[in-house]
Amino acid sequence: MEPTQANVLSVDVLQRLRAAIIRAHEDMGLALAEADSEVDRAVVWVERDRVPHWRSRIQRLGEQVNDARSALFRKETVTSSKESRPSVVDEKKALARAKAALDDAERRLQRSRAWATALPRDQALYKGGVASLATMIDREMPRAIVALERMTAALEAYQRGPAPDLRALLEPAPGEASGPSMRRGGQVAPSEKAPPLEDAS
Repeated sequence: MEPTQANVLSVDVLQRLRAAIIRAHEDMGLALAEADSEVDRAVVWVERDRVPHWRSRIQRLGEQVNDARSALFRKETVTSSKESRPSVVDEKKALARAKAALDDAERRLQRSRAWATALPRDQALYKGGVASLATMIDREMPRAIVALERMTAALEAYQRGPAPDLRALLEPAPGEASGPSMRRGGQVAPSEKAPPLEDAS
């Protein structure tokens, strides 16, 4: 596999990319934290608030049903001076309302218990689903930010450095021949050239 090469034409591009990653890291981290918090609150709300709430309400409504039933019974057994039974319409309506409220509370308690069982499983599935995203936010993006910072600093230092001295680069190192070999370019060194024609006569 050939090494990957980059042609960076502007250090400013790296700086803008790093700033964009920093903003994305902050926004994504905040969004994920808020989502986690909402899921946690939903689980706690169902388990610790709704289930106890409907249990308590069912108990109170059961007492109201008993009171309404007793009131209806008393009204039905009372007779007036003319030995005619009084109207029990209001008592029957009150008992019907109490029973309807009790039935509704019992249905809500059943649903709350079902949600209290299902939500932790859904919460675990959610946590597993965003695990890779959390890893990217917690580890990969900070590493990318640091790497871009180092790259930018290295390129800026390179740009600020003095231009290389080509003459010094071309001078032979101590112990080497006085002139560079030209064999690789298909040429011969000056010392290997044929003597001038006038010297050969």
